[in-house]
Amino acid sequence: MPSLGRDEWVKLIAEFEAGDLSQPEFAAQRQVSVYALRFWLYKFRLEAKKSTRFLPVSVVASAAPTARDAATEWMEATLPSGVVLRFAVGTDSRYLAQLFAASA
Repeated sequence: MPSLGRDEWVKLIAEFEAGDLSQPEFAAQRQVSVYALRFWLYKFRLEAKKSTRFLPVSVVASAAPTARDAATEWMEATLPSGVVLRFAVGTDSRYLAQLFAASA
C-alpha cells in the first residue's frame, strides 16, 4: 500500500476506534503496518490530550444581586458528557477554570 497522508490516517484511526478489531487484525485487514497504526494512534491521542478546549460563553449584563438573591441564583455548566454542574453566582472563576481543566 502506498504511503498514507495525515488525512487518510485520520479516517483509518476513526474506523479503528469505531470497530472492535485488535490493532494487528485491523492493520492486516487494511494492509498497513501495525507499527504505523500504533504511531498514528499515539500521535492523535497525544494531540487531543494537549489541545485546549474552550467552551463558548455568553456574557449577559444584569443587576447586581442582593444578599437574598445571591443565595438563590445559580449558574450552570454542561460538560460534553452531559453532566450538569451548578455553582452559586460569584464562585471564584479561577476555581472554575481549574475544575473544568481537570475534567477535560
